[in-house]
Amino acid sequence: MFQRFWQAVKEFESAYGICRKAVMTHYELSAIEVDVLLFLANNKQFDTASDISAMRKIPKSHVSLAVNRLFMKGYLKKNPDISNKKKVHLTITERAAEIVRYGIEQQKEFTNVLLNEFSEDELSTLRTYFNRMEKNLCNYEKIKMEQR
Repeated sequence: MFQRFWQAVKEFESAYGICRKAVMTHYELSAIEVDVLLFLANNKQFDTASDISAMRKIPKSHVSLAVNRLFMKGYLKKNPDISNKKKVHLTITERAAEIVRYGIEQQKEFTNVLLNEFSEDELSTLRTYFNRMEKNLCNYEKIKMEQR
């Protein structure tokens, strides 16, 4: 069972890579640039490079480089935090609106293919299982970090 699970994870990553590649090719962006833009578009409450790094498990240095490239291209705006000068909030600019629309379209297409023919009950069960797995993984990471 677990061998099949890990194979499915690889298939998922590969198929999502095709989805992301469409955006990369169409707009001449790197994978991480696409990831940053779509993360910000889909997670309005998490709007800093640190948020992206923590949530997506991407090294801070990689996120920082992508943010700077997107800023230079005019796709992101940097807004200093009023109470904490070290913190910078990121906003997607109107110039990137078409890219984001296309990226979200690709994500929706991918999701529709992935979840094709699942009933509402099955989707509800799947959400429950994924929430439980996410909780288990967070606990595992916490325990491993404390052991260091």
